[in-house]
Amino acid sequence: MAGSSNGGAEIAAPSNFVPDPAHFREAMSRVGASVHVVTTAGPAGLAGITATSATSVSLEPATMLFCIKQTSPSADRIIENGVFCINALSPAHRPLADIFAGRTGQHLEERFAGGDWRKLVTGSPVLRGAAASFDCRLIEAKPVGTHFVMIGRVEAVAYGDEGDTLAYVHRGYRTL
Repeated sequence: MAGSSNGGAEIAAPSNFVPDPAHFREAMSRVGASVHVVTTAGPAGLAGITATSATSVSLEPATMLFCIKQTSPSADRIIENGVFCINALSPAHRPLADIFAGRTGQHLEERFAGGDWRKLVTGSPVLRGAAASFDCRLIEAKPVGTHFVMIGRVEAVAYGDEGDTLAYVHRGYRTL
């Protein structure tokens, strides 16, 4: 039986249940996730976003995915460049999370002024000191609802010293 939870009580719903967007958003705010800055560089230009919807897909071949709103200017650049890097942030990078989330008014290339960046294989910016960075070549940009699911083959990895990572839950940053 499909259902949703409200105050701990199970609510029965028909099999064609479509959640109210406000309730779905509230439920998702309770799911903690690692905070990432996803970057790209190439013929279409430099761009990046903050994303919590990023994860590994496969170990062999090493594959990652992240989700991005289809209307984001960065989505077009990632698709045209054909490369991206998923940088998992450490707590010290919290200001970058806000910059790349668009909370500071900085756009596209301007967002990179606040970090220490290098390149690995694809040319996408890799954040020095990130908990982990996954330099990827785009395999597929699959439209799903309002977003693209961007799937990439990992070309290179880098990681910082073992330590805490930045997470987002209950509409705020946390340290794990």
